[in-house]
Amino acid sequence: MSEEAIQDTGSPEAAPEAVVAEATPVGFLESLPEELRNEPSLRTFTDPGALAKSYVNAQRMIGADKIAIPSKSATQDEWREVYTKLGAPTEAGGYELGDDAPLADEYMNSFREHALNAGLNANQANEMMAFIRSTVDGVNQGYEQGAEEARYASEQELKEEFGQAFEQRLEMAQMAARDLLGDTEIFDEIQLSDGRMLGDHPAIVKMFSNLASQIGEDNLAGETTELIMTPEEASRQITEMTLPNTPYWDKMHPEHGTYVNEVLRLREYT
Repeated sequence: MSEEAIQDTGSPEAAPEAVVAEATPVGFLESLPEELRNEPSLRTFTDPGALAKSYVNAQRMIGADKIAIPSKSATQDEWREVYTKLGAPTEAGGYELGDDAPLADEYMNSFREHALNAGLNANQANEMMAFIRSTVDGVNQGYEQGAEEARYASEQELKEEFGQAFEQRLEMAQMAARDLLGDTEIFDEIQLSDGRMLGDHPAIVKMFSNLASQIGEDNLAGETTELIMTPEEASRQITEMTLPNTPYWDKMHPEHGTYVNEVLRLREYT
């Protein structure tokens, strides 16, 4: 062969094709034996590393405990076996829910029975109990706050009606209740729907206060003191003393000064 022919064979025009052919990477699937290239389970792998990782995970699963999922027609006992393998106790008493139970014993026992029937493991049961505990605490706090607000509103209503006679009228109401009922324990034992005790309700206090006025303080068991007027009583007396043609309006009347001074005194109670 001539030197020119040898030089032409290695000419620059033929070199790029050879370089491109050598540099083109072979795909992962194409590198496998022909009988495995079309295997569907291998199409998700793009490199040997991913295939190796999957193989290692599969090897780790071999020999591990396996739980077969029961069919739709499985019995309760078959499901119970699955629940037990997943950590559920074999009996309701196996749930340890802490000592600060938010419910009465009968409801706690009912919760355990339902948790067992639902197949809850210990962690799941405690998580549900934590939710119940939090909910009950929130409800109780809200109830106590509502009761305190109701008691405060009752006190303000009575103070507005009784004015300076507030403390005295409360005492008279208690005296009347003791005289008529024998004791006042019932007022501290019956709780109303809003959280107040029966004895905190304004209607109850007003009723026994009025009864005390009808009975007369001298006939009530307790120390006799001078009655303090309520704003309503003072206003009513002021109205009577300032009617037309009363001495209050006649400066020449001998009782004019007495009427004026008494009206001024009564206005301190309104």
